[in-house]
Amino acid sequence: MDWETGALLMPAAVLCAVSCYVLKKECKKMKTGDWIYCAVMCILVLATTLFLQYLYRENAFLFQLKRICLLSLLWGAAYVDYKEYRIPNRYILLGLLYRGILLIFEFFTEQANLKVTLLSEIIAAAALLLAAGLCRLCIKNAVGMGDMKLFVIMGLLLGLNGIWSAVFLSLIASFVIAVYLLLRKKKSRKDSIPFGPAIAVGTFMSVWLTGM
Repeated sequence: MDWETGALLMPAAVLCAVSCYVLKKECKKMKTGDWIYCAVMCILVLATTLFLQYLYRENAFLFQLKRICLLSLLWGAAYVDYKEYRIPNRYILLGLLYRGILLIFEFFTEQANLKVTLLSEIIAAAALLLAAGLCRLCIKNAVGMGDMKLFVIMGLLLGLNGIWSAVFLSLIASFVIAVYLLLRKKKSRKDSIPFGPAIAVGTFMSVWLTGM
């Protein structure tokens, strides 16, 4: 293992621990199944970190770290959304905090590309917010306010190059989940289906398949 991989695994582990702590705060009474989910997702994020480093070595360190930050947030937000139909603001604030901290490092290490990077991320966040807002207006219960805020965090951490495949795969995941729940008669056509889990699945798949 090279030093860069080790340096990326350390913050990945810390980010997972923070997400576990936030999930404990949000769920209050954590059961055995909840802790098993936390453990599995932490292992998955760490495995994804190794996967990115060995398959997409051309990506810069901070570029990889942005993806890990986002994935560490999404699995916790998705779990709360699945259980309680809400995206906790704690995860949204964490996402903004992570982006702010990374911006400080980018200012000192990537000044040449910083303006282009920020412009890409701001446009991505605005585009996702606009699309989600239009969807919310046109289709009842399609997108919640929490989903809209989560899309903004996705835009800020993925940029224009990363959001398209993530959103596309999230929509496919949402369709598959909806069909499964309808066939199993766990939901009816009138029921709302949490979008957070689909966003998490789609984004994980996007990062694995594209490295973006």
